[in-house]
Amino acid sequence: MDYEAELLSEARKAIAAHPDHRCEIIDLYTLAVSEIEDGGSAAHEYELFMGGINEIQ
Repeated sequence: MDYEAELLSEARKAIAAHPDHRCEIIDLYTLAVSEIEDGGSAAHEYELFMGGINEIQ
């Protein structure tokens, strides 16, 4: 799975569904991508991101 592409896709879906939480979603996305770039587990960061999205919903 291409986690970075999935992160972007899920972020876009979440923003479309919850535009009032756009900034929070972008922050979650940015943090996840940053952690992956710094060597963090992509799968783990994806799970954390999705957990954050689920809390918003």
